[in-house]
Amino acid sequence: MSETRRHGIGRRHFLYGAAAVAAGVMGTGCTPEDAQGASGSGGEPVIAIDAQRRSFKVSPYMTGVNGAKWYDDAYGMWDSEHNRPAPGIVGKIKKSGIGMIRYPGGTSSNLFNWKGAIGPQEDRTRQVEGQKGEPVDSRFGPDEYMAFIREVGATPEIMAPFANSTPEEIADWVAYMNAPQGTKWGDLRARNGHPEPYGVRYWEIGNELHGSNQRYWMSTDGDKAMRQYAFGGTQRQKRQHVGTPTDHRPSASVSNGQPNQTFTVWYPPAVPKSQIVRVGDTTWREVADLSSAGADDRVYTFEPRSGTIHFGDGRHGTIPQKGLKITADYDSGPHAGFVDYYTKMKAVDPSIDVLAVWAPIEAGKLAGGKSFPELLAEHGHADKYDGMAIHPYTNFPRDLKATSFPDKRAGHDYQMLGDAAAAKMVSDLTAQIREHGKDKAYVAVSECGALFFGGERDSDAYPQYSFAMSHALYMASQWARFADLGVRWTASNDLIGEKPGLSRTLFGGAPSFVRTPDAIVREQLSDFFHGGGHVVDSEVKSNAEVSTRETPLGSSYEALVTTAAVDKDGALSVLVVNRSPDKDLKSRVDLGSFRHAGTVDVSVVAGRTYDDFNNDEHPDAVTIKKSHATAKGDSLNWTFAAHSVTLLRFPPPMSH
Repeated sequence: MSETRRHGIGRRHFLYGAAAVAAGVMGTGCTPEDAQGASGSGGEPVIAIDAQRRSFKVSPYMTGVNGAKWYDDAYGMWDSEHNRPAPGIVGKIKKSGIGMIRYPGGTSSNLFNWKGAIGPQEDRTRQVEGQKGEPVDSRFGPDEYMAFIREVGATPEIMAPFANSTPEEIADWVAYMNAPQGTKWGDLRARNGHPEPYGVRYWEIGNELHGSNQRYWMSTDGDKAMRQYAFGGTQRQKRQHVGTPTDHRPSASVSNGQPNQTFTVWYPPAVPKSQIVRVGDTTWREVADLSSAGADDRVYTFEPRSGTIHFGDGRHGTIPQKGLKITADYDSGPHAGFVDYYTKMKAVDPSIDVLAVWAPIEAGKLAGGKSFPELLAEHGHADKYDGMAIHPYTNFPRDLKATSFPDKRAGHDYQMLGDAAAAKMVSDLTAQIREHGKDKAYVAVSECGALFFGGERDSDAYPQYSFAMSHALYMASQWARFADLGVRWTASNDLIGEKPGLSRTLFGGAPSFVRTPDAIVREQLSDFFHGGGHVVDSEVKSNAEVSTRETPLGSSYEALVTTAAVDKDGALSVLVVNRSPDKDLKSRVDLGSFRHAGTVDVSVVAGRTYDDFNNDEHPDAVTIKKSHATAKGDSLNWTFAAHSVTLLRFPPPMSH
């Protein structure tokens, strides 16, 4: 029986607290039966540890990150001139203990063509960027990614595109990455300079395809699109610009007035004879062969499999007038679905994990209606996914109805309010998988964070919120919650920024790659997540509450968030996040029956203020401070500084 089923989807007191915050209910952070007599002296919080109650293994992949975009040399992360990782980034990634890096990325990678990104650079194709539709380069391909992964010591995780690929193409990718020499794809990899298999275990199919801006060929109706993602299908496209295989911008659909122009529809294959092609507002006619067409005939040929439209040369078929846009209606498909991808990929390498991504979110919670696990179970395919990847972002406009920060403090509080709601999304998805999926299926987080989507212009009162101490507190809270929920791996948004300076990323842009407080906390927690231990029961009794303005996610949040683990050497580590923007909190750490050596290793990350951050001028404004303390008996009295992440490590007795 899986750990998820043995231990449930989370501790009872945590789920109560998360649900209360998500519903906008003020509370103590304790269950009703815990509220009586739970505090320490003077009503101070008590962090109660039961080291005998072990649950999930601590994942070394908890502090992963969504990779920088692959194009433009991964925003400076790859040194294409010397064919190596940029020297300034390797040591910082290692120091920050990043366990996993996702490739090729998120939305921008939804139309990635892996076969165009391998082999000699001069033979590689351009790519279509998945959000803007513009052509981008293929210099940082799968082999460069794996060279980077091995240099920094991280684990690979691949987002395989769904919208423009086939199960056979992605199964080929699995073979290229994992098959031995002596096979077609293993031999090709060897000819490209990499004889040994890469052994990429973790794969997900598509990125946020449930989002209205990432449906590509699928239906705008959510339920129908979910069925198409699961099982494939055909969908009518209307008045869609045509383009080229590497350019989907509107400008790529405009006639240049030259003979023998060729265009393609965006999402082939197309059902034969289903297309309507217009030049400007005029519908043109398909013919089997342009050679028999007259000079004035408004005709074209069409190849349904590739979606290629070919116009005449002025002698055999008229030339589309220069400057006119060409559009097409057509039935895109038939396309395969996730079940087909899963089956083909697992046939190539049964040891890999293939995750589905259909986990839509609405207004601070997992979307209602029929779920993807329920749909697959209904059709007898409950065993056709190894897990699900979710992106439980705190989206300020969607979840808190905030179009701006009223003040700087709100920029801090909104992130803390969103934390519990994001964790509740993960626990709800876990519950769905437990009910409808196979025993060992699990939840992973392949993107997360607290953000304004649609630009940083909405954060004028606190423009540094996404790379200041506030966001490090948010992420530390997420890791604590996710560890308690048994999340297998977590990748946050994003590795590095597009430009020098800082944005909503783990590091500043090239060439300095400034380490944000988020990266500093990862370094602090590296031993915790790589210690090879198990999560043990921890609970904050009489938790302090931080009051906020009224929001859809409540008007207060728990000041302290905690998790604990016993590592392979028998040491107990207690992670405590004090999200209060201005109050130190005196607390008692109750160790229960855990026997320890008496000396406590202490590390603390805290800026001078909650809005403190690192930059090129002050790269060490936020750092780790280490010290030692003495603990006697079964408890430790400790004051957790405001806006801080504290890790207490209790080594076992020497005789252990």
